[in-house]
Amino acid sequence: MDWLRNHPIAAFLPLQALLCFWNLGLLSPWGDEATTLLVVRLPVREILRIASEDVHPPFYYLLVDAWQRLPLGLDWAVQARALSVVFALAATVAADRLWASRLAECGRIWFLALWTLSPCLLLYARMCRSYSLQLLVATVAAAYILRFTAKPSWKTGAGLVASLTAGLYTHYVPGLALLATANLALLRKRRFRDAIGIDALVAVAYLPWMGSLAASLGSWGTHTRTYTVTGAMLSEIPVKLAFWAVSFVMGEAVPDAVLVSGGLVLLLAGALAVSGGRRDRELLWIVAPAAVIGFIGVARWVSYPFIPARMLFVFPFLLLLAVTGAMAHRRAGAVAVTAMLALSVSGVWCYFHKTGFRNKEYAVPIQEIAAHIRQSGNAADSAILVDSANSDPTAMEYALGPSRPFLETGDPAAAPAVARLLAEPKVRTIWFLRSTHDISAAKLDERFEKQLRAAMPVTVHPYEAFTPLEIRLMRAMGMRDPPAWSHELLEFRR
Repeated sequence: MDWLRNHPIAAFLPLQALLCFWNLGLLSPWGDEATTLLVVRLPVREILRIASEDVHPPFYYLLVDAWQRLPLGLDWAVQARALSVVFALAATVAADRLWASRLAECGRIWFLALWTLSPCLLLYARMCRSYSLQLLVATVAAAYILRFTAKPSWKTGAGLVASLTAGLYTHYVPGLALLATANLALLRKRRFRDAIGIDALVAVAYLPWMGSLAASLGSWGTHTRTYTVTGAMLSEIPVKLAFWAVSFVMGEAVPDAVLVSGGLVLLLAGALAVSGGRRDRELLWIVAPAAVIGFIGVARWVSYPFIPARMLFVFPFLLLLAVTGAMAHRRAGAVAVTAMLALSVSGVWCYFHKTGFRNKEYAVPIQEIAAHIRQSGNAADSAILVDSANSDPTAMEYALGPSRPFLETGDPAAAPAVARLLAEPKVRTIWFLRSTHDISAAKLDERFEKQLRAAMPVTVHPYEAFTPLEIRLMRAMGMRDPPAWSHELLEFRR
């Protein structure tokens, strides 16, 4: 027992592995996952070309490409997701050895329990995206920032340069946030020469990809087409911060009652994190600039449901601050940690039962929808139309495969193509997958649906019900007749 108390990760790591590896095919690959799965089927030269034109560096894609070549005998998506789990488990070891070991015995156990059972970490560690790799790189890089600023040496300097470079090649947001944090930490100590040296070495290592980084920064600066629930970028910030906090504390698969009651736990966790920041100023000087810079980077680019995934790299540091605060206020801390663990268990249960997802896109059963379409007809006597504004055409492309092409509502050629299909007698069925919330330009989705309904009878297959709380919130925001479901597959049949 003494050995286990000194090495609690020996108990928590197998539990996390069980949770993360269990039924990796539970959810259908959603849009960004489907992009990964499609890209890594291509030759390496084509992967590099696509990455250079995208806002995602190549390191993760190249790792997945190499991993997918291993003869593991797994489904293509499941094998790619397994690599993300490996990164998450490595991040657990790194977080424990580099950070949690600084805590007292009780605090270390609290940290590992909250980390292992985190429904937020569970959700994103099981996606074939770079989120868990970002988490691993950030955990290591932040430790090197702390070590190099405290006691500079060529070893810690080399480790800092290597981890910062890996961060930039993994994703621009954590890479730039950590690079800026390292500079701030060194400038606080007036170590200007060290800061210049670190920046120069990172720049040399990143020289092959510097042009793509500059292009991505330019795209970020001109990006204005982000969906907002409030209608304005500035007023959307509280929504994004709130969803980020909910995801980190209780996950994103949350029943209404748990979400409402968990609000008090959320406030308590935030208060403990503030208290922890007052007691661990070194950690605060790392997490605060990294979180602020990271949030500015992602808030302009993505809508609120996708903030937590992009900010996962600061999760270990915010959790450390909360646990540090809990250790300073033992009674309140014990209550808070117990309540957070209860929320985590609820989130894990909801995740595996596919209920209560707040981001409906993660839970829409695209693979089941594609299988239903394939079983009900063929490409000769049916056609498929997909809402390109607020549904998931990339996930549908991956699920259907190359043998079943489809039309996208945002394609200018879609309207005349649908008209031709309606005039073609041999086309017996037209499928239309769409979000019930039409955010398309000029209400294209509604226009397509009216056109098809006027020509053919329809059967509606609904997916992912909105909860009573979500419907009330939609009404409060001015929606007169909120939809009951997130997505619909409309089956138009002659």
